[in-house]
Amino acid sequence: MFFDKLRAGAQGTVSKVILGLIIISFALAGVGSYVSQPKQEVAAVVNGEDISAQALENGYRNERARLEDQLGPQFSELLSDPLYVEQLRRSVLEQLIEQRLIDQKVAELGIYASDNQVREAIRALPEFQEDGQFSNSRYQQLLARSGISAEQLRDNIRQDLSRQLLVNTLLDSSFSLTVESGLLDKLSRQQRSGEIVRIPLAKFAEQVQLSEEQVKAYYEENLAKFQRPEQVKINYLLLDSHRQASDNIDDAAIEAEYQANIEQYRQPGQRELAHIMLTKSEDAKAKLKAIAKRIAEGESFAELAKTESEDAFSGEQGGNLGWIEEGTLDPAFDNAAFALKEVGDVSEVVESNEGFHLITLLDKKEAKTQPLAEVRERIAARLAKEQAANDFYEQEQRLADLVFEFPDSLDMAAQELGLSVVSTDFFSAEDAPTPLNDQRVISKAFAKELREQDMNSEVIELGDNKAIVIHVLEQRPAAPREFAEVKDKAREQATTAATAKLAEQAASELQTAWANNKQDAWLAEQELSVEELKDLTRESEQDSALLTRLFAMPSPSEDSASIQKVTLTDASLAVVKLNKVVTPKDDSELQAQIQEGQAGIQGQKEFASFIMALKSSAKIKYGDLSSSEEN
Repeated sequence: MFFDKLRAGAQGTVSKVILGLIIISFALAGVGSYVSQPKQEVAAVVNGEDISAQALENGYRNERARLEDQLGPQFSELLSDPLYVEQLRRSVLEQLIEQRLIDQKVAELGIYASDNQVREAIRALPEFQEDGQFSNSRYQQLLARSGISAEQLRDNIRQDLSRQLLVNTLLDSSFSLTVESGLLDKLSRQQRSGEIVRIPLAKFAEQVQLSEEQVKAYYEENLAKFQRPEQVKINYLLLDSHRQASDNIDDAAIEAEYQANIEQYRQPGQRELAHIMLTKSEDAKAKLKAIAKRIAEGESFAELAKTESEDAFSGEQGGNLGWIEEGTLDPAFDNAAFALKEVGDVSEVVESNEGFHLITLLDKKEAKTQPLAEVRERIAARLAKEQAANDFYEQEQRLADLVFEFPDSLDMAAQELGLSVVSTDFFSAEDAPTPLNDQRVISKAFAKELREQDMNSEVIELGDNKAIVIHVLEQRPAAPREFAEVKDKAREQATTAATAKLAEQAASELQTAWANNKQDAWLAEQELSVEELKDLTRESEQDSALLTRLFAMPSPSEDSASIQKVTLTDASLAVVKLNKVVTPKDDSELQAQIQEGQAGIQGQKEFASFIMALKSSAKIKYGDLSSSEEN
């Protein structure tokens, strides 16, 4: 309620708002967007700078994955609507445009994140963590696999943080006056007392006796409430290719599959490594040779890594890179590392794309191959699944050919494929039977195209080796149901409406009587009683509609009572009389929290205005992927 809204504005510091609103490059595109180098088609041009179509595609793909995880099956239904998909893509593009505008303002103002801020941000990225801690081995492996250098990643993270600094500056300048927060503090702790008379609908339902003519009159006046939705009657063929049992797969096929893909069952060798790295310079190689000599003379590799290595992440841990799989790092580094034979061996100076290295072997695990016996069931299950998929694909292609060759009936396709034509009764989009209760099928069943052309649909894939073809036989448009069909429902609704009208009249009578101090006689006649409402706050455990109305009512005066009707959350009526309002005079410990929350809310408004100002003064040209516009 009231105070919950104030708390929502005060959750954490303003920087939490920033993270939600601004740092969208990871949310939209992930680390992969930093390393991909796609064909440069343009989705938009912002003040002369391109936003590539691939950047939009990365953002859309990741936003779609996020929504699928959040909404589940419901999201699949949304994706069947082309308008929704277009709106989603446009929303992602607008976020990318806003990000680009902020980047341009950052460059204009010369805002720059420090090296320490960049380092801490990288260590906090979940992509580089294992068990909640930064893993240098994971960091090195992901960079190597993605093809991005540490410098490129740091530059991109620095851009993100610089963007954050700009918006921090904007939002931190927002404030709420002490007098405002003080007033809200006092209002949030206000107490109100009064009285309530609840008017039960059941009391008046007993008085309602409707004739057939009255019920029919209600039906005719409210035809929209008795609409029968559009309905269709269809024939359909369901192709359902069941999976093969894995024990039906021939042993020879399993053996052949194992041998053909033996590399999949090889567990590559691993080495636990440490290194000392120097970035490339004229004397870096000579410095490393000198360090190698010190190691050979007995100095600790780990201690030298802490003091001499320019890889800050691994250096803090004695140069430890963790466990590394063969073939995952820079080729020169990888070859030298896996050439080390014994624990404690140290390589010669190795040059990689990152710089120069000395590498030592801390531990090793040799490569091994899983025997066929260990993976037989897994292979058999995969082959069975593939066989079922192949069978389904062949049948699906033949079904597609047949329903196209014989477009006015499903009989020929059913006969050749050994399927049965299923006929339905009339159904609406809301009560479609299984397996028709799928948005892709429903959209086809209720489309004008199939009905007007009297033809089969194309094959509609349902997933899990299932597909369906439909033929619309008959359509029944939306129309009011006949009175005889809905008479009972009409009587129920008419009775409810008449009951509510009587209760409303009674509430109005009580309101008038109470205002004239004649409520006692009225209450006695109606056999109703008054319930006291004492010292209620906005957080009291009461009907939410009652609290909303009570705290919106004007304070009573000597000349005017404060009495109002209210519809409670259970749809019943009540009359409320406000007798006393008590507002604290002193501030409380909550004022600082309220002030922070109000400042946060104000900051969000100012940020939105800031973005609007950037857009209004920018030259934005949209590419072919969205409607052509220019500011």
